Amino acid sequence: MKFTHTLKFQIGLALLALIALFSFFSLHTLKILDEQRTQGALLRLAGELQATAQHMAMQAMNYEKNTPQDTAAYTRDLRLYYRDLMNNTAQFDDICKAFSSGDFQRQLEMHEPMNPVLGENTLNAAFALEQYWKHFLLDLDKTMGPDDMPHLASAAKLIVDRNPELLENTRNLLKALDTDIQQRTRETNIIIRASFVVALIIAVGIMFWFYQRVLRPLGAAVEGFHQVSTGNFAYQLPLKADNEIGFIARSFNQLASRLKNLFRLTTRLQEGSDLDETLEFVSKNFPELLPLDWVGVLFVSSDGNIQLERAYADGEPEELGILRFSLKNTLLEDCLNSGQPLHIPDIRETALQSSSYRFLQVLSERGRRDAIFLPVTSRSPIPGVLVFATRQAHAYQKEHMELLSNLATVITLSFSRTLKLAEHARLAAIGQFVSDIAHEIRTPLATVSMALDYFETTELPEPARKRLALAEQEMARINRLLADILLYARPFSLNPVKTDICPILQNTIDSQLSQAREKQLSIQLHCSQSSLPLVADADRLQQIFINLINNAVDAAIPGSTVEIDAAPADDEVLRVSIKNLGEVIAEENLERVFEPFFTTKSDGTGLGLAITRRLVQAHGGSISLQSDSNGTVFVLRIPRMI
Repeated sequence: MKFTHTLKFQIGLALLALIALFSFFSLHTLKILDEQRTQGALLRLAGELQATAQHMAMQAMNYEKNTPQDTAAYTRDLRLYYRDLMNNTAQFDDICKAFSSGDFQRQLEMHEPMNPVLGENTLNAAFALEQYWKHFLLDLDKTMGPDDMPHLASAAKLIVDRNPELLENTRNLLKALDTDIQQRTRETNIIIRASFVVALIIAVGIMFWFYQRVLRPLGAAVEGFHQVSTGNFAYQLPLKADNEIGFIARSFNQLASRLKNLFRLTTRLQEGSDLDETLEFVSKNFPELLPLDWVGVLFVSSDGNIQLERAYADGEPEELGILRFSLKNTLLEDCLNSGQPLHIPDIRETALQSSSYRFLQVLSERGRRDAIFLPVTSRSPIPGVLVFATRQAHAYQKEHMELLSNLATVITLSFSRTLKLAEHARLAAIGQFVSDIAHEIRTPLATVSMALDYFETTELPEPARKRLALAEQEMARINRLLADILLYARPFSLNPVKTDICPILQNTIDSQLSQAREKQLSIQLHCSQSSLPLVADADRLQQIFINLINNAVDAAIPGSTVEIDAAPADDEVLRVSIKNLGEVIAEENLERVFEPFFTTKSDGTGLGLAITRRLVQAHGGSISLQSDSNGTVFVLRIPRMI
């Protein structure tokens, strides 16, 4: 952007223009005031000339009427009239010379020189007056004679006779000066009006420019931000100015475009359940947000390795076969552990740093030079890493890292949801498959069970009888397993009614007392209130508590007590804890106990706690497990919904 195109320069130039206009008018106004002051002083001086001439004429006429008749009166007139006459002629002479020379400093008693420029008519009138005055003084001097005994009477007669001409020349000067001043005033008014019109045009032009270049684009930008705030991410600012607002407009359009693509991406990720479709969408749409020509996803397997599941290059699927890498001591492991995006600015150089960086070596062999690893761990069923790569070396700049850092949570959560949907679809397919298999197995099992029942009525040797009993036990175990599998695979249907959790717990305890007595255990129930009502399926709740209390009884050491506490967690949730003093469950197994088919019992199916958690979640509740040296506690939180 050229400096002359920037608003900083243009607004500064406009401000300088306004300052120049203000300075011009200020100086011009001071000049006009000074000229007016000067013109007033000139008129005053011209008026003094006329007043002096008139005063001399009046004094002369008075002297003629009262001519002294003796020496004493004459001496008195020398002191008064002669002295006054000399003063008046000297004053008139000074003012007359000032007009003819243009230097009025002494007459106006100014500290600064005042040299006003007189008009041609004024100068002519001043010259004519000066010439006449010179002749007048010469004639007056001749008429009065010597200074020691001047002829005052003759001088008075001369003044009276010549005064009309002197006044005429004085009036001509005053009239010419007044005409000159009026002409200058008219010219000044014309200049002021013209200057005002020019200043007005310049000011209006600056305002129009400011509106066109600043206010209007800013208004469009405000409208753009309003449109985006209402969700219209397709809105683009129609601004192409090569200045700061143009830069803002281009940045805004880029931001709106990125938001549009981001929300399209997020929507697509939330809608998609197919990994291939999701990656294909990312590979084709993400290049609008950052440099990208290769994208892939790697998932961590249970054996500690990480496998490249899918990859797309230039928007097309890339067949790489099965690529498995050790996760230990790799940058992929660092990325997963930190949970933050990891930038590899030079894949080729980084791949040479360690032999364990095999995945980077694969990327380097395919011509990729820059990559970003984005961890997919938040609430994801399978930890993994989403990889963005490009052929351009050092292509990912700080702005791209900031973009991915800001979008990491959205992308990983959306991607995790895609994985969850895929996982749920896979589990649903497995559940349907298992349910179908269980139904298929039940038919031959019923036939086998009928055959075993037949042998029960037959005389058999003792060894055969023992084998028959063992076979019947295994048949019962298989039937229980199939029943649990079908229960876990089927969707639950609830029949919620208003009930009380305390009687349900007491009935469940009563059903487990015989098993508890066999292990010399006691079961204590403590309800914080006499009644703890809630809306739930009473039969399903009893099924939950049977599983948990049965587990607690099995795990408790002989002679101990299984403690059950029920109390409100708050106004909306009930909390039930079931505690036993049994063997401490290893930390790595605390969460796995709720997984299907995980069990530490030799005769267990591994579905009891999995079914229990599904039943609790169906009621909108949650279940957790804590285990340490103080005991093992199952904690249920169930909404009351009353």
